[in-house]
Amino acid sequence: MAKPVRKLSAEWIRRTRADFRDFLDETKFPDPKREEGSRGPEWKYPEWLIMFIAILSVKCKAKSYQALYRMAMEYWDLIAEGMKLKPISETQLRGRLKKIGHSPRKSAAFIFQLFPGLEPAESRKR
Repeated sequence: MAKPVRKLSAEWIRRTRADFRDFLDETKFPDPKREEGSRGPEWKYPEWLIMFIAILSVKCKAKSYQALYRMAMEYWDLIAEGMKLKPISETQLRGRLKKIGHSPRKSAAFIFQLFPGLEPAESRKR
């Protein structure tokens, strides 16, 4: 049996993360902040980081929230590189992904607008 090939590499994650951050900075994408006391505690994980995890989940074709979370934990050191953040909990990650309209079977639309080379989940069913 052939050894499975990794769909993500450290180099791809670093390069894509840098390109994604550059794009968000150039387009002046607002990073929403939640102040303490306004509908819950302040967010420790920036919105762009959650969006980036969604992009990675499409690239590696995660089919469930559990698979998506395992992927995020496997690559957490690269995903949160340069940030002093503990890994996000599975519950918090799921909730934040739902807020941006992303799920493993129905990806957020922004992903395919920014990365047209990634294949939507709907077209993988064939």
